[in-house]
Amino acid sequence: MSLAAQLPETHATAPGASASVSLTYTRRTLLGLGALSVLPGCARLTLEQAPPVALPGTRCIDVASGDHTHRIMLAVPPAAPPPQGWPVLYVLDGDLVFALAAQLMRNRFARGPGTPAQGAVVVGLGYAGDRVLDLDARTYDYTPSAPGPATDGRGRREGGADGFLDFIHATVRPQVERAVRTDMARQTLFGHSYGGLCVLHALFTRPGGFQNYVAASPSVWWRDGFILQEQAGFRAARRGDAAPVRLLVTLGEREAQRPDDPARAAIARERRSAEHLHTLLDGLRGTPGLDWRFLSFPGAGHGDSMAPAVQQALALAIGDGA
Repeated sequence: MSLAAQLPETHATAPGASASVSLTYTRRTLLGLGALSVLPGCARLTLEQAPPVALPGTRCIDVASGDHTHRIMLAVPPAAPPPQGWPVLYVLDGDLVFALAAQLMRNRFARGPGTPAQGAVVVGLGYAGDRVLDLDARTYDYTPSAPGPATDGRGRREGGADGFLDFIHATVRPQVERAVRTDMARQTLFGHSYGGLCVLHALFTRPGGFQNYVAASPSVWWRDGFILQEQAGFRAARRGDAAPVRLLVTLGEREAQRPDDPARAAIARERRSAEHLHTLLDGLRGTPGLDWRFLSFPGAGHGDSMAPAVQQALALAIGDGA
């Protein structure tokens, strides 16, 4: 089933629910359930029996690709598209990030009468199943192919980022474009942590794929800063007449500080995270055709810096921020 085939009435189930079953609750349905609950002999629903929550205005499908079954999630603004189509924000780790990004987008249409709202289609890229983060799948999909071992220290396969990006361009984007009118000149890719590493890899190796790139707390330390080699190649290949692209790099303020926990401090020293990030940012300066910006979120660490980064990514995708 395609995303377009599900328009307009179906809603996507929450992560962990079957993508083949979609539940939509209208006001009449909810009133009916309330009436049934007071009838003699009718059992009341309990939380254990209740169906998964559905996000209004969303839908999803599962698509097999390679060794993984990917879940493609789609949220469409609650308004008619502009003549040129909606901008699109693609978010990696969709099982974790999609619901947040979709709700932030919908919040823009709750500003009261007479207040114009701008929106974007939000596409979440996740994995079928019940896990919020499929660590094996994301480790493979979000890491570039690099010299050295094919697995990380936990035995997880690495090096599948190019195949994953091919999947986005060859399979996901055509599905999205058939489902809703989109603006091909306003496409944004967002990723956090390993997802941020994948975003940088996409920019440095195929900069024409998107117009905007958002790398939130990117794992620049991976393979001793391998991504910096790709950055150097990207910079060397850029010319003054190259099509302009925008990059936003974000970081939680506490990520740049030495951890108090000795074990975490040892990992930070081994990874040289701060050093690699500084090298990345220094290398961005003066790159032809690259409009880039760095944001640090006060008081935030690695995990809780994701939410403000998503908000910035949405603003960048729509064109009214960052």
